[in-house]
Amino acid sequence: CVGCVWLVLVFLRFFIAIIGGYAFTSASTALLSFVLPIAKQDAVLFSVSISILIYAVVFIYAFSVKSLRKVWISILLSTGAFIGLLVLLKGWV
Repeated sequence: CVGCVWLVLVFLRFFIAIIGGYAFTSASTALLSFVLPIAKQDAVLFSVSISILIYAVVFIYAFSVKSLRKVWISILLSTGAFIGLLVLLKGWV
């Protein structure tokens, strides 16, 4: 049914916006707080403050791009890249 397909597509957009946005925001906040060249407590405070804006932008992005595949790929790949870069910079490998 056409309505069912539409509901699934909207659900997938909300899912990537909420869950993927959270993962993206968490990874970017952690990376940003690590790489900012200021005092550690100031970097963390700034990163957490800017995370609200990051999450809102990712949420809007999830609904503004026409291709659902492009949204999923871009959010997941960039989140993975942030996590991978953080792992390398922190020396966890």
